Amino acid sequence: MKSKLAIYFTAVLFLVGCTTNRQDFLYNQKPAFYTYIIGDIDSTNSTTEHEANVFITPASCQKIVTALVTYKFLGSDYCYQTKLWAVKKNGKIHDVIVEFCGDPTLSSNDLLKLLEQLEGLHINGKIVLDNSAFQTPPQSPNRMIDDIGTKYAQPVSAMNLDENLVSIKVVPTTLFKPAIITNNAGYLINEITTGIEKSTTKIVCEGEKLIAEGTVNVSSAPLEFTISPANIDDFILNKVRQILKTKKIRGKLVIENSKELKKNAKLLATHKSQPLGVILPPALQSSDNLVFDSLYLTIIHSQNTDTIKKWEDGDKIIKSLIKQHFGLTMEKALFVDGSGLSRYNRVQPRQLFELLQKGFIVKEFVNALSFPGQPKSTLAKRSSMPAYIKAKTGSMSGINGLCGYACGKQPKAFVIISNSFAPTIAESSLVLDNFINHCLG
Repeated sequence: MKSKLAIYFTAVLFLVGCTTNRQDFLYNQKPAFYTYIIGDIDSTNSTTEHEANVFITPASCQKIVTALVTYKFLGSDYCYQTKLWAVKKNGKIHDVIVEFCGDPTLSSNDLLKLLEQLEGLHINGKIVLDNSAFQTPPQSPNRMIDDIGTKYAQPVSAMNLDENLVSIKVVPTTLFKPAIITNNAGYLINEITTGIEKSTTKIVCEGEKLIAEGTVNVSSAPLEFTISPANIDDFILNKVRQILKTKKIRGKLVIENSKELKKNAKLLATHKSQPLGVILPPALQSSDNLVFDSLYLTIIHSQNTDTIKKWEDGDKIIKSLIKQHFGLTMEKALFVDGSGLSRYNRVQPRQLFELLQKGFIVKEFVNALSFPGQPKSTLAKRSSMPAYIKAKTGSMSGINGLCGYACGKQPKAFVIISNSFAPTIAESSLVLDNFINHCLG
C-alpha cells in the first residue's frame, strides 16, 4: 500500500513539476500572461494545463468556432446565391432587383454575368439593390479603431463585392506636377504632387471620397494601396454604377428592401458561389475576416432575419448550435462575430480545447487547418514546428494564440494564448512555436 502511495505522489509531483517547468519555459523566453491546455483527443483529462479556465479574447482563434459550426450547420455543399429578379409591365421589364445574400466571394465579373440579359436596356422603374438579408451594422462591436479602414477589417453586409476593398494606384509624373491616381471603385480623389522628397503618400476613405495626403517621389515606382471603404453602401453603388455602364444598362439605382416589389417579380438568373467546401480551407489558412464574419451573419440570420438586429444577437444561436452538434455547453462564453476581430468575444481555453476534441471527427475541418511552413497561410513563416501540426493562429494587439492538433499516432489537441506581452507578434509567435516543440515535438 505504501509503495502504491509513493508511486502516486511521485506521479503527482512529476506532473506539477512538469507544468511549472513549462510555465517557466514560457515566461523566461518572453514575460507575459500565458494560458494553455494540451491533451489527447479522446481523453477527458489534459496532459498539461495552466490557467485554462480564465476567459480570454481569442482573436482569430475564434475562427475555429465559426468553421466547425459552419461545417456542421451549413455543410460543405452550401452555396451562396445572388439572384436577379424582374417586374414586368405591359410585357416589358419595368423594375429590376438584385437580391444579395452576403456572399463574401462575389466579384464584379460575377455581377456582370448575372446582368447579361439586361444589356442595353433602359429600366423605366428602379434598379433595386436588396441588402435585406442582413440587418446588422457593417462592423461588429468593439473593434479596435485602428482596424477600421484597413484591408483586413472590411465592412460586412449582405452586399459584398470584390472583397469590399478599394485598390488604389499612385503613379508619379513630371516634377511638381500632380501624380496620376486611379482606383477600382470610381471614387473621386484629390491631387497630390510629384516631388523630390521621399514618398509620404497616405490615402483614406471618407464618405464618398478618397482623401490623399503627402507627396510621391518623382523616381518612385507606382505606389499601390488597398483600403476598406468608409461606407459600404457608397462603395457598392459606385461599383454597380461601373458595371451598369459597362453593360449599357440605364435606370434609377437604389438600395432598399424589395420584399413587397418581389411579390410580383420573376426570377431571371442566379449566381451560385463555389461550395463552402472550396471556400473554407483557403479562408481558414489565410485567416480571411470577411469570409468568417459573412459566415457568422449567414448562420445567425438563417434562424430569423427579422429579429437579428445586432451582431451580439447571434451569441445564443452559435452556442445553441455548438450544443446541438458537439454536445458542449459554452457557459459564459460570448461570440459576437465570426472572425475574432471584436474584443467583446470571450472564451475559456478549456472550452476551445474541448471543442477541438469534438471537432477532430470533422476531417474537412482538420484538413483545412494550416501546417507549419504552408505557403499563403498564417503559418508560412513558422516552419520550426513539427510537420504533423495542424493549427489556427490568432493575433491582435497584445494577444497571440495558437490552437489545433498534433496529428501523430496518438492525436492531441492544444490551445495556447499569450496576453499582455511586450515583444512584437513575430517574437511572441516564436515563443509559442518553441513551446509546441517543447511539448509535442
